[in-house]
Amino acid sequence: MPTDTQFATDWLEERYRFDVAARNPKAEAACLQYFAQHPDVSIIDMGAGTGANFIYLSEKFPQSQQWALVELNPNLLKRARERLKIWAAAKGYTVREEGQNLDFRRSEQHIHVQLLQGSFLELPQLLQPDQFHLVTASAVFDLLSEQMLSNLVQVFHQNRLALLATLNYESMAYLPGDAEDDHWIELYEAHMQREQDFGRALGPKCSASLENSYAQLPTEQILRAPSRWQIEPADTFMHGHMLEFLERSLLEMTHLGHSGKGLNAWLQRKKAALQAQQLRLSVTHSDLFIAPVYEG
Repeated sequence: MPTDTQFATDWLEERYRFDVAARNPKAEAACLQYFAQHPDVSIIDMGAGTGANFIYLSEKFPQSQQWALVELNPNLLKRARERLKIWAAAKGYTVREEGQNLDFRRSEQHIHVQLLQGSFLELPQLLQPDQFHLVTASAVFDLLSEQMLSNLVQVFHQNRLALLATLNYESMAYLPGDAEDDHWIELYEAHMQREQDFGRALGPKCSASLENSYAQLPTEQILRAPSRWQIEPADTFMHGHMLEFLERSLLEMTHLGHSGKGLNAWLQRKKAALQAQQLRLSVTHSDLFIAPVYEG
């Protein structure tokens, strides 16, 4: 059977193409424009997983870069290291390993990557935030509680860090629709926001909470724009992952006292539609770019 890490790696790498297609070009362009005059850019990627944010964004910035990839799971970080080396060699960079770090060079461009194992909730203990320009996080903030997010915003603000937060969950809808879809999707979202050891995760309230946190602070720009996965009938592996997440989460909610009447029949209808290649799923996220006030 696959390990949790193997499953996480498979999932992260399967969703990558959907993430790329979903990213909002306006939020991305605002970020790139903000740093266009910088001779180099230093980036913290929080919850780096297997390095997807780095692989996507590093070629968007033409200047030299310094990256700190922060990931709690050491096995995902190990996979990120190997994945980045393969990516860099394929893109024509010379690759040099410096202990736990990686150094890539191509023509006049130099990219240095630190791989840091630890919790991004303890960012000031892992690195010096004031030595960086930008924080990136993809599909991360909707997993946090409001207090966790508020604490991070304060760290970003105090260190004048810009933020590019992508793929924050907002909603989902199946096509063709089913009379019971709203009920089960609402219960799935309630599972996201259930009480846990750290509090309640924000789930679909994440982007609004992030905007509200920054509304109290001086900023140069706050841009929020939609980013959508469009999962088509032929995307059977991705559909399978999504149905597995739904089933696991909804069953857990029934164990917490919610009625499971009709759940199995609803799941079977979805699986039958998938088998017949008639299932579509649209998952709406939001991307945010937030720029600090420039002082100097």
